Amino acid sequence: MRIVPLSLQFLMFLGLQVALSLGLVFYLNTLATNNFQTFQRASSGFVESSKTIETLRKSFAATSAQIEQITSQFSAGQRVDVRDQVLALQQVAAAIRTDTALAGLREVAGAQINALSRSIDQQAQALINAAAATASATPAEVKDIQSQLRKERSRIMVDDFGALISAANQNLEDTMALLRGSTESLSSQYQTLLILFIVLQIALMMTALWYFNHQIKQLADITDRLIDGEATAALPQQKRHDQIGRLARAVQHFRTTLITLSDSREQLKAILKKHDQETLSRRKAEKQLALTASVFENVQEAVLLTDISGHVTRANAVAQEMLHSTEKQLAAKPLLEFLLGHDAAVLEPLWRQVLEQGYWSGEVEFTPENAPTITALISIKLMGEAREGRGHVIFVLSDHTEIRAREAKMRFLAEQDTVTGLYNRHYFMTQGEKRITQHPNATFSIVLIGIDNFRSINDALGHHDGDQVLVEIGRALAALLPASAVLARVDGDEFAFYWTPKDEQNQEEELRAFAERALAAARQPMHINSYQITLKISAGTSTYPNDGDNIEDLIKTNDIALSMAKSEGGDRLYMHGAQAQNLARRRFMLQQALDKALGKRELRLSYQPQVSLANGQISGFEVLMRWRHGGEWVSPAEFIPLAEETDTIVRITEWAFTEACNRIREWQRQTQDTFTVSVNLPPRLLLIDKIDERLVNIAKQAGLPLSSITLEVTESSFGSDPSLMSDQLHRLAMQGFTIAIDDFGTGYSSLAYLSTLPISKIKIDKKFVDLISEDAESCKLLRSIFAMAESLELDIVVEGVETVDQLVLLKKLDVRMDIQGFVFEPAQNEDFWEGLFLEGKTHVYEVPELRSPKQKAAPEGNNPVTFN
Repeated sequence: MRIVPLSLQFLMFLGLQVALSLGLVFYLNTLATNNFQTFQRASSGFVESSKTIETLRKSFAATSAQIEQITSQFSAGQRVDVRDQVLALQQVAAAIRTDTALAGLREVAGAQINALSRSIDQQAQALINAAAATASATPAEVKDIQSQLRKERSRIMVDDFGALISAANQNLEDTMALLRGSTESLSSQYQTLLILFIVLQIALMMTALWYFNHQIKQLADITDRLIDGEATAALPQQKRHDQIGRLARAVQHFRTTLITLSDSREQLKAILKKHDQETLSRRKAEKQLALTASVFENVQEAVLLTDISGHVTRANAVAQEMLHSTEKQLAAKPLLEFLLGHDAAVLEPLWRQVLEQGYWSGEVEFTPENAPTITALISIKLMGEAREGRGHVIFVLSDHTEIRAREAKMRFLAEQDTVTGLYNRHYFMTQGEKRITQHPNATFSIVLIGIDNFRSINDALGHHDGDQVLVEIGRALAALLPASAVLARVDGDEFAFYWTPKDEQNQEEELRAFAERALAAARQPMHINSYQITLKISAGTSTYPNDGDNIEDLIKTNDIALSMAKSEGGDRLYMHGAQAQNLARRRFMLQQALDKALGKRELRLSYQPQVSLANGQISGFEVLMRWRHGGEWVSPAEFIPLAEETDTIVRITEWAFTEACNRIREWQRQTQDTFTVSVNLPPRLLLIDKIDERLVNIAKQAGLPLSSITLEVTESSFGSDPSLMSDQLHRLAMQGFTIAIDDFGTGYSSLAYLSTLPISKIKIDKKFVDLISEDAESCKLLRSIFAMAESLELDIVVEGVETVDQLVLLKKLDVRMDIQGFVFEPAQNEDFWEGLFLEGKTHVYEVPELRSPKQKAAPEGNNPVTFN
């Protein structure tokens, strides 16, 4: 019997070990792959059916929204065409019954699918019946039909679709339960195999140990015999044909071949060591290869390997599923041609870059055959040396389709107004910026349309109906504008669109005509529930580049134009937004300068006399403020309202009050006469705590009696509630000040607050004086005011008397009053009055003296007038 050489025995043992290990790894990998593929098929089926159900549900929801819009137009005696909506419902029902993505679900949830499709078909039939029934239905029946249709749609969305989704989820749970059971069984098999493998390995190791120990023992026996001096004796092992036999024969020549034998031993050690190292390296490589294969198959990204020419050599399951192709189909042409859809000549520079630089990455869109478009991030990596023609290329594809779809949806929501469905302010301004950037020399206009007093609509009808009003206006404007126009809701009740003139020579006329058409469209009566509403609409325009060279300035100009249109009564078009913006800029600049006017000594006081109509003597002065800024006199009508918007009015009023008290006290001292001084008291000053004490201190420091000071308050200061300032006015009157109403008859006059507030004087507004010479009714009204004032024991000052005729007519009324106006003297600065009082005498003005009643009456209208 021929004995196998010892080295071959050792190799056979190692081969058996490797074979057992590879067998175990392959078997375990096969079990894991089968389990993963089963799980993948189950999850893919669930995802596909879920997506299909969601798509059908969205289709039904969209159709329901259309039906809701159509049924809201149902009215008694009219028929509405619902064929498109019925067809849409029938298509959804047919898709539910036949869609292949629901094939698996039909086996376990056929009842829910059939119930859902029947409900949708019934909804379609109910819609047909409802459209036919409205022709003969009453309004109440129409509302009932609308309500029933709406309830049935809601029930389908919630109950039937919900039942189908629950069935899909239950199917997935059942499948996952089976998979869990399979996984537990697989785990049990893993444990059993591992135990058997360990036992087998131990048995093999023990067998090998015994076998090799036995042979080594034979070698030890020969060595012992050599030590015992049997070098020349014939040894029983010399007839063996393996290493032991050879060793026995070699011992016979031990003495002569000792050195050679020693060298052979060293060589044998080196060979064995190298063999062990190679075995270890091979095992590591096998483990690394197994790990790489596992990663390649189980990674969630699509991974493909190509050769240097770009043809696919291997593709994992994810890649084949994403590209809807097998490895054989993918290998038919270079992968880049498959993905990018261009021929080799176009893609050659890109592929050359990959081979030269070793890497390329980018996001592309491609459409596999019979599959939807996919957006994917492609990463390409060269492994090896392309110049030597060896190596391969790794493609990794990350599916970004859903991410980009969500981003697109977010962009859409960021650009859309949720109430009207139009564009929002952000998108509108972005488009304007693009217009200016791309066509900086092209002229265009912006039309801004706003609803006058829209808040009252919300208060009366509620926000839901208010939103419906906005929707209707948006529709009316959209119907007027071309489909490519950018129409947006830029604020709560404001809409805007861009308009380009056809003829730049007549741009202003074209813009006005089109803006008027847009206003007319928005003003059309609309029906909201049971209300017919006709709105008042205003509009403002701006034009690039005349009114601004950027979109921010153009929008600001439009806002100002619309505000001006509303401030002028509303329901109108304001075309001069740039002028309004200039006025706004001037207001801002004046307001900033006014805050520093006192420090720069720009404010001056003028004094207009109040003259007794009885004798022409000056009874007092009204203090009027003047402002010279930047070389021009700014009108009080312009800067006083600006000051009243801030606390500046408080500071300049206190300054004026102090200066006037000091000046009047000085004039009283010079003339030895008693003058009163009238100072306008702004509403903001009345709201300051302890203002009465501050004014008293100022007057006392000037040495002026409080009875000489009249505080004038305009009627508009009271608003509709005079009690807001009542306590402050009473405190001022209690201190000794005279309280007067300025511009009487122009605000919110009422006998109620004349009798309840501490009023001692009224000043009749100029508009009554302007009409008394032409309008008999104005004379009657003026007589009534005087009679009321006398009955309430109020002093009277008539403002704005400019002609002698007006003075005569007032004197005929035979009422004690003071006159203030140009007929005697305009407002003059303090230097004028200082010069007039220089001699210490009071100036007396001439007043007309009426003809004595005892004289013969002259014809009416020709009464002679004389002056003192």
